[in-house]
Amino acid sequence: MIVRLRFVVIALLLATTAAAEGPSPDSIHAVRLAMTDRLMIMVEVARFKWNGKIPIEDLEREAVVLEQTVDQAVASGVDPRLATALVRSQIAAAKALQGSLFEKWQADSVGQFDDAADLTETLRPAIGRLTAALIEAVAGAETNLADCEVIETLAPVPPELAAFSDAWAVAVAGVTEDPEECR
Repeated sequence: MIVRLRFVVIALLLATTAAAEGPSPDSIHAVRLAMTDRLMIMVEVARFKWNGKIPIEDLEREAVVLEQTVDQAVASGVDPRLATALVRSQIAAAKALQGSLFEKWQADSVGQFDDAADLTETLRPAIGRLTAALIEAVAGAETNLADCEVIETLAPVPPELAAFSDAWAVAVAGVTEDPEECR
């Protein structure tokens, strides 16, 4: 429910910033929200994979997602190379988050999760919508991604992802063109 509500917020932010000249704080906020929501849903993905003893990495699925990314980028007017780099970093961040959960659950001898959402029927469609929202958000902010103020806005770890700061850093690295330049 929270992801659905935030998806609506992202859509509203995109709609209100589309008419504005150039990127705005709202478009950068939409990027941040979409990244946060996409990474948060990976907790549920990890629960499903844990239950089924499914490997975290799925290169075949990643290839499909990256192919869809190029199509979405072209449709949104986003440089496909930027969109691909962005989504690759989101995938890497997702794997980092899932890996840290698997390590914790292994150490804590966690059993099955009774309420894990279905990966194919529920989670993948939601991830697809969040990825599309992220690309749309980047379309509104693309020309400003190398700006140090944008990087400073995106860099702080969202409170709901505090336990996954390493994964967040990976996610942010794919949105910004050169975060080291601002330090």
